[in-house]
Formats: sequence, structure tokens, C-alpha cells
Amino acid sequence: MPDLNELLKWSIANSTLPPTTNQNGQQAATQEQVSSSEGGLTIRYNPPSQATHSGTSALHPTDGAPPDLSPASTPGPGTPTGELQSQTFPLPSTTTPKRDDLTTEMLDLILGKSDSITMKEKMAFAVDEGNPVEERVEALDDFEMLIELIDNANNMPILKLWQPLLGLLSSPEPEIVSNALWIIGTTVQNNIKAQAALYIHSAFPLILQSYLLSTSSPVRAKAIYALSASLKHWPLASQALSQSYPSDKDGKDITGYEVLLRGLGDTDKTVRKKVSFLISTLVLQSNDRYDDKELPNEVRNVIEELTKNTKKEEEKDGLIAGLSRGGIFAELLVQLKEVKEDNLEFEENALKGLINALKFDGLSTQEKEQFKGIWMGLSIQQREERGLDKDEIASADGLLA
Repeated sequence: MPDLNELLKWSIANSTLPPTTNQNGQQAATQEQVSSSEGGLTIRYNPPSQATHSGTSALHPTDGAPPDLSPASTPGPGTPTGELQSQTFPLPSTTTPKRDDLTTEMLDLILGKSDSITMKEKMAFAVDEGNPVEERVEALDDFEMLIELIDNANNMPILKLWQPLLGLLSSPEPEIVSNALWIIGTTVQNNIKAQAALYIHSAFPLILQSYLLSTSSPVRAKAIYALSASLKHWPLASQALSQSYPSDKDGKDITGYEVLLRGLGDTDKTVRKKVSFLISTLVLQSNDRYDDKELPNEVRNVIEELTKNTKKEEEKDGLIAGLSRGGIFAELLVQLKEVKEDNLEFEENALKGLINALKFDGLSTQEKEQFKGIWMGLSIQQREERGLDKDEIASADGLLA
């Protein structure tokens, strides 16, 4: 594209003004000065004379100077050529033609479905018992990946997906129950809004029943995972564990603490390890204090609703007192009496839980003496093999001295 200076030169060279006559009857060159509005730049107009003057450098179409073939002066498609041509250009249409060949499926492929629609479709497929179990499990697996996003997890009540999800816990297929528990745990993990939705939908007792009634180790392991996620950093964790729930097994009600006690004696080593980790987490959590003003409004409303009919003893009872009264600490001491080198993770969780219980004065005098005997029987190497750092070892030595 030619630059502005060349266009100005071209314009001046091809412009003409009517000649003026001076007092001698001769034509005089008219000089016109135009000032730029920018200030400081002056364009002086010198129209070409009819006669040829030597020494002038004015540009004129008839001058015999060699043509300027530089890229800046080479006319392009939009460069004026001195000739006016009549051209017409069609105006763009203001209406967009409709496409009748675009289907909903094609638009989904182009734009992609929203997570909400995909979640509803996956859940609808999973609850349909007419579909193959393997494909239902795959749909639940896809659903679990979507629910990892906290916004999708918080949209569960709006999309009314809690009800069908909890309905899957009564499925006769262990794989379906296991994946449903997995989704529950992922939904509420480190998400207090989703935890509130879980308790409002009465999911906690269903999780306990899933553990108690299943003969499948994967189902029981996933039930403990969901139980742990529902209790971790939940302000009413002690209240949830203290309440009695129908067991649907022997007709007797059972508390959450009793379920933890049974978990410590589970036949599956993986389940016992998960239960011991949950207990260790609850001991640490017992010292947490929650400020109602910092909680989201919907969570505060749920807590107020759940505490309306709470018994006074349940309201005052803390996690340490509940674990002690439920025989949890006593069972940990029993299992630690016999050191097993193939059970290091369980023993690590048990030892850390008992050390922290000592800090919060949660062990009875008898339990403290039992723990001291177990602790003194462990060598420094055995303590380190069980994941205890120097600070924890020093803390236990001081508390048991």
C-alpha cells in the first residue's frame, strides 16, 4: 500500500487551478498554503505552469523522469489511478439463511454438552437396571470424574441427583454400590456445602448400613471412604456418630462409634487401615472450633435444623469423649500389643491417634499405662518405620514419662 507522502505528491501533481493574470497580462503562478490542524506541518501548493522552466523539480504527468517503481509507490488495488470507474458493490444480506440440516446431536458435537446435562444423562443410564452392569459402572465412573469439580458437586441438589444416587446403595450389584459410595465420598470431600446436602438427604445412615450389610470388601472400603469424607471437618461430626441408626441386620439400633469399632475388627486389612486413619483424623479434629459467622448461610441453616432435636448429652459430647466411651482407644491398644511388620500403616495411624489422644487427655489412667508399655517395647527403628517423626516421638516420650 502506498504511503501518505506519495499519495500527497500524486494529489498535488494532478491538481489544477484556473490561471490568474497579473498586471502585465501574463499568467502568474498561484501559490496557496494549507496548514495542518496538527500544528507545525505546512503543505505548500505549487501548481504546475504551462511553460517548461529549467531547474524546477515540480512533479507533472508530462515530466520525463523515470518512474518510481518502489513498493511504496507501486499502485495497489486501492491506489487511485487518475481514472474514475463506475463500479457497484453488492450490500451484504441482513438476514441469515436458516439451516434445517443441523440436528441437536450435531450441535452437541460442535459445542459440547454442559456438565449438568451430561451428569443427568449418566445418572439416568446408571439407574436403569435394563442396561448392562458393566456399562452402568462405566457411566458412574464418568459421573465421578465430573463431580470432582466443586461447582458440579454443589449443583447436585439443584439437579435432583442426590435421590437417584442414594437409591443405588440398595442395588444387588456390589459394583454399583461401590461406585455409588465412591461418588458420595468424592462429592463431599473437603466441601462443607456438599456435606450439608448429604445430611439433609439423610445419607449418613445409608452409608453406615452399606458397611454393615455388605459382604464385599470393596464395598466396605468405599463405605469407610464415604464415611470419612462426610465426617472430616464437619462441625456436627460428634453428633452424627453419637446418634443411633437402624442396622437392618439384627433389628437393633447402632451408633456411628459402634460402626467404627466394628471396622477395627474387619476381616479385610485394607478396611482396617482406612478405619484407623479415620479415627486418627477425628482425634485431631476434636480440637477444632467452628465459627458460625464464617459458615455459608445454607450450611448454617442446615446445622440449625439438625440441632433442633439434639439431646443435651449429645450436644456436649466431643469426639474424644465419644471415641473413648465407644471403646475405640481400648481396641487400638489391644491390636497394638502384637506388633506386625506387615501391618505398618495400620499401626502408624493407631500410634498417631493415641499420641494425640494423650495430648488432649483422652486416655484413662489404665489406657495410658497400657500405651506406655507398648511404646517402651518399640525400638527407635520400629517407631521410625511406622512413620513417626522426631517431634512425635519426643512428644510421646514426654507425655508417657
